Amino acid sequence: MNVIKKQAFLGTIFSYGGVLVGFISQFFLIPHNISEAENGLLAVLLSYMYVLVQLSSLGFNAAGSRFFPHFRDAQKGHKGYLFLGLMTGLIGFAITSIGLFLLKDTIVKNEEHSPLFADNFYLLLPITLATLLFNLLDNYAKNLYDTVTGTFLAQFLQRFLILLALILVVFKWVNFEQFLYLWVLAVGFYVVPMFWKASRLDGFSLKPDFSVMTPAFNREFWFYAFLTILTGFSSMVILYIDKIMLAGISTFKETGIYNTASFFGSVMGMALMAVTKAAQPLIADSFAKNDLQNIHTIYKKSCTTSLIVGCWIFLGIYSNIDNLFQLLPPSYAAGKMVVIIISLGKLFDLATGLNGTILALSKHYVYDTYIMIGLIFITVALNYFLIPIYGMNGAAFALAIATVYYNLARYMVVLLKLKMQPFTSDLGKVLLVALTSWLIIRLLPNLEGNKLMSIMDMGYRSVSLTLLYGVVIYWSKVSPELNGAMKNLWLKMVKIF
Repeated sequence: MNVIKKQAFLGTIFSYGGVLVGFISQFFLIPHNISEAENGLLAVLLSYMYVLVQLSSLGFNAAGSRFFPHFRDAQKGHKGYLFLGLMTGLIGFAITSIGLFLLKDTIVKNEEHSPLFADNFYLLLPITLATLLFNLLDNYAKNLYDTVTGTFLAQFLQRFLILLALILVVFKWVNFEQFLYLWVLAVGFYVVPMFWKASRLDGFSLKPDFSVMTPAFNREFWFYAFLTILTGFSSMVILYIDKIMLAGISTFKETGIYNTASFFGSVMGMALMAVTKAAQPLIADSFAKNDLQNIHTIYKKSCTTSLIVGCWIFLGIYSNIDNLFQLLPPSYAAGKMVVIIISLGKLFDLATGLNGTILALSKHYVYDTYIMIGLIFITVALNYFLIPIYGMNGAAFALAIATVYYNLARYMVVLLKLKMQPFTSDLGKVLLVALTSWLIIRLLPNLEGNKLMSIMDMGYRSVSLTLLYGVVIYWSKVSPELNGAMKNLWLKMVKIF
């Protein structure tokens, strides 16, 4: 648990540093300097990119994480792991690129509400390739217990480079068309430092070595990879199909507003993402050693830690939502309900912890495939029926309902097959502390009048919430790991000042 605690803490720091940078871009720069439709274009390009990356990987990263203990041997270059992953990814990228070329007219027609997408369609290729290679190298580093580098590069550096590109737009040194090329460079650059870091990890090698790939292992590895293509694709569907379908059914303008509003859902998810990246290799090793007790311990502690951070973020968002939208152009006010709906769905996701990771790495992984195939149909159907009626709120409802579905289904499979359930009385304590904190914070007087007053109100309200919630959580000792991290942070701050 010490490895998870340290890396999850560092990962969370970098993630939320990236959140701050992303917040500046998404709330201060993008809405005031590019149009809603152009904002929607960026969202749709990224959404298609993540789906293409998942398909291009051909399931290698998920299978590689599960079976990495079979490859692990630094003296032998981890038995050709990177070479196999690179070849698999390049073959997958070639296949998806051909498919993208053949289906261009169909895809563009689906997004016919904006000529912007048709004009910039092929920007998908460079950002897809860069992200595909980054994911391979990040996954390799993660399997060697370095989860921090990838988090820093993906969550902070990438967003910082995008921020720099946006600043050029603010000062009108570049127009939107020129900005798009800078944006592509900013999105894809992180693969360069990731390669540099991976090359310095013990056992780095790009030489082929098929000694592990016996006929029996080949069948098991690639069968698992095939299944995770489906599950991974389903994960991308739930995360990104809302923006793709909203742009196709409604308008790119509404998609742009939705993109900014849904930013808060991704913020909440970063707490679980950091824990997942740190815990995944340890869970894989524990399954290899049949140490189910250690997995159960990680499962329970992940729920508590993720919910603590998630409740803090949700309370900060909900308490300041009026102030936040005061900072945006009036057209963005339509996204206020989107923030609340998506955040509630994400809170449920955090409360159920690492069910998906545990199920995917267990011998019962095939059930996750069934669940995620069902998720594709449920998510598409919900968006198809709800978006025409409720617009962007319909997309948010679809995302929240789908989130509840797949977490409940995974929870039940892990409970029935592995006899593990993560819920303890500590979760009730966390929710009680969160509710009490909200009731107290809402009694604070509002500072109103202009945007400066809104910023001041948001500042003092957020600080008050953090102090109140943080002190009570620390005092209640519901998460010894988080308490230790908070204590270490405090000691480091004392030394600095």
